[in-house]
Amino acid sequence: MAGYTIETLIFDNGERYPILIGEDGMPHFHITLWVTNKLRSSGKAQTTIENKIGHVKWFLEWPELVHRNLFSEFKEGNFLSEEDIASIKSHLAKDLFYLKGVDRTKKNSRGKVLSIYDTPQLINVVPSVGRSHHYNRMTSVIEYLVFIAKLSVRENPSEKFNQAIMKMEKEFKEARPRGKGKNVLDDVNSKDIPKELVEEFMAVAHYEHPKNPFKQESVRLRNHLMFHLLEKKGLRRGEMLSLKLTEMILHGDKKSIWVRRTHDDKNDTRKRQPVAKTRERLLRIDDNTAELLECYIMEHRAKTPNADKHPYLFVTHRECSTQGKQISTSTFDNTIIPAMRAVDKRFQLIHPHYLRHYWNEIFSEKVDSNNELAEKGVKGYKYVDSGSEAKMRKHQMGHSSELSGEVYNKRHITKKANELSLIEQEKLHKLAEEARNKKVDQGEGE
Repeated sequence: MAGYTIETLIFDNGERYPILIGEDGMPHFHITLWVTNKLRSSGKAQTTIENKIGHVKWFLEWPELVHRNLFSEFKEGNFLSEEDIASIKSHLAKDLFYLKGVDRTKKNSRGKVLSIYDTPQLINVVPSVGRSHHYNRMTSVIEYLVFIAKLSVRENPSEKFNQAIMKMEKEFKEARPRGKGKNVLDDVNSKDIPKELVEEFMAVAHYEHPKNPFKQESVRLRNHLMFHLLEKKGLRRGEMLSLKLTEMILHGDKKSIWVRRTHDDKNDTRKRQPVAKTRERLLRIDDNTAELLECYIMEHRAKTPNADKHPYLFVTHRECSTQGKQISTSTFDNTIIPAMRAVDKRFQLIHPHYLRHYWNEIFSEKVDSNNELAEKGVKGYKYVDSGSEAKMRKHQMGHSSELSGEVYNKRHITKKANELSLIEQEKLHKLAEEARNKKVDQGEGE
């Protein structure tokens, strides 16, 4: 397959436009048309469009492998069969990163005579992507295929073709791996990371900790603030990286920060612009957080060359071509996080998004503690029902629906149920041990 790369164009109005470019420097015609007519026009976020292009980019190898021109076939009314769908499903399940390291230059062994006396070889099984990733790949691909199918028959429309396309779409979607949905915990959320490990990670991230892997004072304070906001406020990584100086109140009795949707901001020079995923929200901050923010802004950011050219909070401090510019997602993911994980091999378990799940766990524990005190009649504590808890969580998390928080609460309930079950097991074990000891004592007494 000709090599394709995903690039991002930045328009004069600040809009980011992801595009699939071939080795000849030309954009892929049908995918560009799909992005323009369907994804971009429906308001899809830059990251979402990039992900969908990536899914279809991987799919493009399938028609080449089987020597098929799907657009021409669709034009003739020949749409995907059940066998085609099964083959595409299998192709989309393959782990792309694994295959990048596989030697594809080996000659086809078809027709080779094998001796029954030869030593049997282990079959090289290609690893598959996770169920959720596989589901997302198939979803993007069928959206693209339906688009080009409708495009191909536009000059020769018929009810027969429409029905055939609908049938293809239905069968393709039904072939997606089962189990994808809100009732399935994602890999990060399903991890049971000890609270003590998170606390140790956060301690090392403190700018004064001796094991902090960063040397420059400004960088240490900046990174400490980043992790502090992720943990204490439950921010998404993109929301944290898109915070602005102009959206903060650091003095008075209503200290707070705004999490804003900054999509297609002209002041943001990052091609992959970190943005708030869903709801904008005003979050209150404590005195300590406000003091840390003011110290970083006045003592470090203000003294960094070029930082005054944009309003974004976190900037590059070391002397380089990007000094003073906004911290990119790539720098956070590929420089800051690996340096923190390298401090202790146990930190490999901690992903930035896990701190958001950790905030939810702490929030659930606080609600439980509050309700226990309220039920005991302790003055100043009012019982928080499940509806109020869902509303509070929705605001803090920036969810568009209260249902989005169910997965966090479900994890907390499961954890509590497991703890109670363990306590009951220990009680039963203790009672059984006491009964055995009593029986032994009675036997000795006789």
